[in-house]
Amino acid sequence: MTQGTGTYYDRLSRWTAVARLLGYGGGRDTLTVHRSLADPTIGGKPTPTRLHDLLVESLPPLQSPRVLDAGCGLGGTLLHLASSLGGTFTGLTLSEQQARIARGAASRAGLQDRIDIQVRSYDAPPDQHFDLIVAIESLAHSPDPATSVRVLASRLAPGGIMAIVDDKPEPEARGSRDLELFKSGWRLPVLWGSRHYHEALQEQGLTPIANHDLTPHLRPRSLGQIRRLELLNRLVHRIVPFEGLRAMLDSYHGGLALERLYRQALMKYRLLIAQRP
Repeated sequence: MTQGTGTYYDRLSRWTAVARLLGYGGGRDTLTVHRSLADPTIGGKPTPTRLHDLLVESLPPLQSPRVLDAGCGLGGTLLHLASSLGGTFTGLTLSEQQARIARGAASRAGLQDRIDIQVRSYDAPPDQHFDLIVAIESLAHSPDPATSVRVLASRLAPGGIMAIVDDKPEPEARGSRDLELFKSGWRLPVLWGSRHYHEALQEQGLTPIANHDLTPHLRPRSLGQIRRLELLNRLVHRIVPFEGLRAMLDSYHGGLALERLYRQALMKYRLLIAQRP
């Protein structure tokens, strides 16, 4: 990852607080910025925290694990896993803004002694071994996913587990305008598909133990709603005077393109779990 990614997430952290005013949603109140999934505990309404439940349900038993969150964002996943799994946690982010928010949340929850937030790239993780490494919608930002997977896998303890959750394009999406809009708006230089991750993990000696398609749990907007929000995006983009805000509007435009990719069955949202022997 680059420092440009850090700037992107600094801006994202500020603007998620007002995103709902433009119709984009967001998980600021739950300290998450990842995909919302249909939650059966509240009648199927999408929630940002449902992914955490599915992740914990998919993991083998862990006893007081040492956990690394590679791309921890605002810290919501760390807080949820700390309450569900016990253990100690390290979160990595390139965003100073996100790190401050995550540290404050850990402190308010009384978890400051168990959760350590560091401003650094996941391509240069702490030199220690972890029982669980999670990467939720973060490896998509890697300019060299093979290197990122290799470096993270090298930090797994024997029997350690890596869980990757991301938007993974279908082969038919390659070259499409929506995929390029998504990649450009979200600063995604490569964006691997499922097969690439599967092969890279096996090359590092990890055995895939789960590969869940979470796409049916998504609730993308209708094509009509997407078009209306794109029109609003373009209108606002023309009149705002600030480069940072225009960059975030580009990001949200990329998010709308992503929703259309899901509507057209050109994208999958997958949870891949692999284990070191």
